[in-house]
This record gives sequence, C-alpha cells and structure tokens, in this order.
Amino acid sequence: MRARILLAALVLFAVGGLTRAQDKPLDRADLDKRVVAVVYEAAVKGTDIFNKGNHEGCYRLYEGTLMAVAPLLDHRPKLQATVKMRLDRASKLKTAADAAFELRTALDEVQNDIAPPKDKKPAATTLWDRLGGEKAVRAVVHDLVLAAAEDPKVNFTRNGKYKLDAKGVEHLEQMLVEFVSSATGGPLKYTGKSMKEAHKGMMITDEEFNALAGHLVATLKKYKVPQTDIDELVKAVDGTRKDIVEKK
Repeated sequence: MRARILLAALVLFAVGGLTRAQDKPLDRADLDKRVVAVVYEAAVKGTDIFNKGNHEGCYRLYEGTLMAVAPLLDHRPKLQATVKMRLDRASKLKTAADAAFELRTALDEVQNDIAPPKDKKPAATTLWDRLGGEKAVRAVVHDLVLAAAEDPKVNFTRNGKYKLDAKGVEHLEQMLVEFVSSATGGPLKYTGKSMKEAHKGMMITDEEFNALAGHLVATLKKYKVPQTDIDELVKAVDGTRKDIVEKK
C-alpha cells in the first residue's frame, strides 16, 4: 500500500508539479497531454516488468498510475468511470497477470480516448480482415483454383470423374471463400457439406493435399500476404487434412 501511495504521489507531481514552477494553472489541454505522457510511460515500463516475469510488480505499477490519474479525468466522466470500473475488476481477479492485462486495457483506453491516433486505420483484428476481406479472398481463391486445376499433382477432376464447367467452378470457389471466412473470423458462413462428406470416396492422397497447399501458399505470396498470416491460414487448412485425405 505504501508503495502505491508513493507512486501515486510521484505521478501527481509529474502531472501537476510544473504548474507551480510556472505559477499559472494548467488548462485542460495541457493536463490531458501530461496524463497521456504519464500513462504511456507506465505502459512501457510495465510491459518490461511483466516480460521479465514480475506480474505483481507490473500490476501494482498500473494500479498506482490509474489511481493517481483517475481524479484528473473528472472532465471526462465516461472515461473516468471506465478506469474506476477496471480498477475494481482487476482487484477481484485471481492472478496478478490477469489483473495487469485488465489495467493495461485501461491505460490504452485513456491514451486512445484523449489522444486518438490521427489518420490511422484501425488494426485488423481477424485473419479475414488482414487478408483483405471478401474481395481479396475471392481473388486469391479464383487464382488458386485456376492454378490447381491445371496441376496433375493435385488431380482436381479425379482423373476426369468430376467435370469443372463454369457453373461448377463458380460453386467451388464460393464454397472455398465461405470456408476461408469461417476459418479466419469472416462474416460469411460455410454452407457446404462437411469436409469429410464432401470428399468421401475421392481417395485423395497426402501428396495431392500437399500439392494444393503449395498452390495456396504460392498464390498468397503473389498477393503479398505476410508470412505470419500465410502460416495461420495454412494451419487452418491443414486442420482439414484428416477429413479429406483417404489414401495414405
């Protein structure tokens, strides 16, 4: 408790100490700038402390900072209420790590509410968004189908058993787009048969599955998709292997 009180006093000094030196009150804009600076420094230092394994120390740093900052947000009642709510919620969590995460969210909310990033698009939160959404995924799927259909190692038609006319290609691409959406957090729901049912009796081999996956990777690279996103999508696709491959 003593450490938190000392920290709170230091934060208050950092925010308001220069007011006395200048012998004039801070206006709200200047106060907000100093609050953001203090919160940012606490987030940086706390992250370093957390990553070194001191979850309790990180939590207490965040807690002390927010306890000191909360009274200075009286001109932002909604944000002030949010900070107090997160402080209360964090105090009831079972682990210091969880509490630290809860209060780190509060620190970020203070920064983003007072000084939102300018001319910056919100970060894509799902793999679907990072891939570019429906338009980009449809383009990738279209090129994938074209490349795989011409590769005998994939054997798309199962030695001519399945005909891929224009209507069949359109349906196949739609199913693939829906599958990618459902696997990456997109809005489109997969409406086809289960993977196992859809590929039953095709006797698809591991080699053919790998060949198709290779075309997927090459197509994603052509569209300059980051490697981490490629790996995430390929992992999702590989999760269907057990339901698609019948011939080992």
